Amino acid sequence: MSGIELLANTYFSWTSPLSPRGWIGLVAACALLWFVLRIFWGRSLVNGRTGLIVIRAATIAILVAILLGPTKIDEQAGETTRPSMIYLFDGSQSMQLGGELSRWDQALRFVGEAQQSAGPGYSGDVQAFRFGHRLSPLVQPSGASPQSAGASLPGAATLVGNRPAGDPVDITLVSDSASRGTSRGTSRDTLGGTSETIEGPDASDSRLADALRQLMPQVSAQSSAGVVLLSDGRVRASESVERLSEIFGKSQVPIHVVPIGQSGGSGDIAIVSLVVPSRVRKYTENELQVFMRSFGYAGQQTTVRIRRKGGQGGDLATLPITLSGGAQSASLMFRVDERPEDLIVLVDPVEGELTRRNNSVETRVEIDRTKVRVLCLQSGQASGTQSLLSQFLPIAPGPTRASTSGVSIQSALVADEDVECTTLVSMGGQSLRRLSPDGFTQASSGFPRTRAELFAYDCVIFSDVTPAVLEDEQQQWLTQWIDGRGGGLIVTGAPSLSADGWQDSPIAPLLPVTLETASTGFPIPTAVDVTVPNHPIWRLRIEKQLNELLIQALPDLSIGQADFKAKPNAMVLAQRRDDQTPVMIAQRAGRGRVLVSGATLSGTALEQLSQTWGDQPERVAGKFWRNLVYWATEESSTGRRRLVVQSNQRFYRPGQRLSIRATAYDEAARRSQHYRIWAMFEPESLDDMSLYSPVLWPDNLVRQSGEVGPRIAWGEELPLKSNLEEGVYQLDLMLSETAASGDSGMRIELTAYEGTEPESSFSHGTQVDSTSLAIQILSDPFEQQNPLPNQELMARVAAVSGGQVLDQPEQLGELLRGRKEFRGPPTIDSTPAWNRAWLWLGLIGLLSTEWVWRRVSGLA
Repeated sequence: MSGIELLANTYFSWTSPLSPRGWIGLVAACALLWFVLRIFWGRSLVNGRTGLIVIRAATIAILVAILLGPTKIDEQAGETTRPSMIYLFDGSQSMQLGGELSRWDQALRFVGEAQQSAGPGYSGDVQAFRFGHRLSPLVQPSGASPQSAGASLPGAATLVGNRPAGDPVDITLVSDSASRGTSRGTSRDTLGGTSETIEGPDASDSRLADALRQLMPQVSAQSSAGVVLLSDGRVRASESVERLSEIFGKSQVPIHVVPIGQSGGSGDIAIVSLVVPSRVRKYTENELQVFMRSFGYAGQQTTVRIRRKGGQGGDLATLPITLSGGAQSASLMFRVDERPEDLIVLVDPVEGELTRRNNSVETRVEIDRTKVRVLCLQSGQASGTQSLLSQFLPIAPGPTRASTSGVSIQSALVADEDVECTTLVSMGGQSLRRLSPDGFTQASSGFPRTRAELFAYDCVIFSDVTPAVLEDEQQQWLTQWIDGRGGGLIVTGAPSLSADGWQDSPIAPLLPVTLETASTGFPIPTAVDVTVPNHPIWRLRIEKQLNELLIQALPDLSIGQADFKAKPNAMVLAQRRDDQTPVMIAQRAGRGRVLVSGATLSGTALEQLSQTWGDQPERVAGKFWRNLVYWATEESSTGRRRLVVQSNQRFYRPGQRLSIRATAYDEAARRSQHYRIWAMFEPESLDDMSLYSPVLWPDNLVRQSGEVGPRIAWGEELPLKSNLEEGVYQLDLMLSETAASGDSGMRIELTAYEGTEPESSFSHGTQVDSTSLAIQILSDPFEQQNPLPNQELMARVAAVSGGQVLDQPEQLGELLRGRKEFRGPPTIDSTPAWNRAWLWLGLIGLLSTEWVWRRVSGLA
């Protein structure tokens, strides 16, 4: 039936449940009923009663109106849809390049300006993806896929609805000309009330062909208006990319390209990775390995630098290099003080570089707070620990007071909270007593009674004493401790260099000097010149100029007559000013270090230094002694462990051999082959979501974990074989030739067990000791090999797929506005107009009024 339109898209319609024939039948039935009642019932009693007739007529009219079915119709226009436009962003590391704006920021800004140009009515129906190693949504929910670095979006990103991480994401990008890209991921609040993140370009590869293969099943001519590729064109498998682009064109899904990056520039220099210890000892010199790749600058000169973050103190280390036009490395030595260091490693830019963003890398070095334990052996005569009477009378041994001055070796060392010092005083012969901090000697012997106790120390000092104060077995322990466990030995004073005291001692070959005759003569103040002012022991102040002034202000040292010669490989750190005779000599001895000083550095001589050296003499003298100890103990960090592990290289490349050697020690600090050592492979970072390590499973070993892949899975364990001839445990493995995205490094946890091997595969017995070994794997990222954009490939992709090369955001805006619109069926909502409470109450009221009226009138 025809309707009466009351409002726009709202009108009434008569939708009676009765057909026209039904209405005719109803009228006929009512007329027949009235006729029958008139014949058999007679004339109506209400005849002539106008009020009752009106009530009955109103009732019948309402019933007739209900039967006519008046209905209110609300009609909404159908939804207008357009084919979606798919944005495909290049998320590889080459997009970090650029000038004021990186290529990544340029791509995001291009899309934002295009969306604004299209207008709010045409900027919807957009899906955004990124590609690197794999295809993934551009916008990631925070926490869903953690990344270590990213770039902020120059504008807002809005996620519509809550979708699974792998589903296409509808976004709206809004340009912000004032925004600048940074190096961190940025979280933004969305319309859905959740926080979303656009991570920056961090993929080490550009697999566009794989991305197009993944995208192909999701696009069609009906659902997709096209793909907009925003890339610098520096991708792998360019031939596959062109073939896939042809397939997109045959499917009537064109690929429009936005070439990112300027073709100008002569080349680029990039730092690929660093190898630097994460934790180091205070006041130590450490090696940092820099790996770089250059393009277009073969033969040119530049400089690698290490600086503190913030620029305080200038360069910590510099190294001039000649660029090779490819991958190369450089090794620099830097020194840390007592605080953790935030460092910046940078390569000086060369004129004409594409970008300077990848010329520097930040890193952090923590301080190892493990206590440095020092054992100081000094002469009792110098300390005055025995009175003249006690040397002749049989007085029972007991605590005696040492005539210690305000400054001693012990007080100078323990001023550093990370140093512990135990002082033993020689009472003559091979009698040593421990000196308490308050200056009293204890009756019991203080030298370590076992090899294990001695190996718990990091440094031993002979101050005016020789090894003759030790037993032969103790001297053997000390030799093994220096040569095999990295202990440090400091020998000071002419009395400690008497050839008689070193005769037949196993320690003598480790000294940096050759002793010829017994020392004679009383020490006298002698002028001394520092020969190696940049050696760590002379680093008394951080400021270089102030440090040089302190070295020049070095007072005369107390030097006795000692006949010795420095060995050819030894380093002379100081010499007499008059005849250039060596005074301080140092060298490495096996794994340890040894320093010999012909000058006395304890007792009265140390007290004189603490009163005359610089403006703060006591502080400078104490710092000098701590420098001696820290230098001597740089290699002693493994001395206390029962499991010591090392690898055959500091860093590796894919396909190289990885050899691990482990040495185990028993409770007496002797080498032992009675343990079982297992190695477990773990990723370098907890953010690594990969399943397998870059190490291949050895062919000659049965695999019990159930894994069948060629690589060792994270968490798998391997036993080390015992090599009885060399007294070590060993494990030889091979790294995979192909490096995956996460193959930058790993950590190998090694654990020594003892006891019977249990039957359970999850336990190996009682744990003795464990340690970890960091393995750095260096790859040559594809992204660093050629930083210049490949705009020719981008143009070919657009040509073979039927797309356009978009140079201006307005061109993309025009494509967004030019998409065909499809209007869906209208939405109709019908509501019965008669279904109202007041209508039914009115009908009931009329019927009730008519009945009451007839009752009162006597007609009922």
